[in-house]
Amino acid sequence: MILTKQPALIALFTAGLALLAFAPTAQAQAVETGIVKLADSDIEYFSRGEGEAIVLLPGGTLTVGYLDGLADALAKAGYRVVGVNFRGSGKSTGPSDGVTLQTMADDVAGVIQALKLEPVNVAGNDFGNRVARMLAASHPELTRSVTLLAAGGRIQPKPAALHALEIIFNPASTDTDILAVFPYLVSNPADSARVWGLFKPSLDPRAAGIEKAAAEGTPLDAWWAPPGETKYLILQGAEDQIAPPENGEQLQKELGDRATLIDVPGAAHLMPLEQPEAAAAHMISFIRGLGGKP
Repeated sequence: MILTKQPALIALFTAGLALLAFAPTAQAQAVETGIVKLADSDIEYFSRGEGEAIVLLPGGTLTVGYLDGLADALAKAGYRVVGVNFRGSGKSTGPSDGVTLQTMADDVAGVIQALKLEPVNVAGNDFGNRVARMLAASHPELTRSVTLLAAGGRIQPKPAALHALEIIFNPASTDTDILAVFPYLVSNPADSARVWGLFKPSLDPRAAGIEKAAAEGTPLDAWWAPPGETKYLILQGAEDQIAPPENGEQLQKELGDRATLIDVPGAAHLMPLEQPEAAAAHMISFIRGLGGKP
């Protein structure tokens, strides 16, 4: 397993080999949707493909649909991919009082157990990677590996990037307002309109309050670098202005030989939308490198 940051050329070469090795030969299977009823929540999920399970967790104020490109690439490569909507987003419901990241992780654990997926490879984007870390820490028996997509949290974005987020997630903003600041989320400004078109349908302002409460109700040290034996892939856009890559570098040092760090050239915060096939290739290479399963 690679234990240190890969240079850009090596990362590109590795991704290219992985794409050749896991190139799809058939269309991804149809998406199955459902709701798992837990003790105090109903959690919506989307499942496609067959094989070893990968669970995808979305960013804050979003449903998991914007990760469909990544999910399709993984399913075509022979995995069962299950996307989960956190309580408060999509059709997922549950009380907001006293909710923490642990509450969210327990919801995800309930879905994993109900669908008999364990142990899973869980991948969280942005807010979702915080929940993924809590899941690994509190439910290690359910978690085979963790992939962190945009692993921010300790080193904050610059004020201009924060302002861009405020505009993008403001329900009153127009497409014109958003496209003016969208280059903060993508590597190539010319790609803004395409990526925004993929991203926009997943915006779910109803989730903002409950997810904000969960984040604020959980100390950073509770989820940042959890103890245990779980292996991590820190997969980040080299040009991420929202979750600066220094976060991943610091986290890799703290996790040590449990973590693989890869910077993806030509990608920013929305790397899973900019380069879904490359993201899938890196994830597949990492998962297969764990051994123990085909």
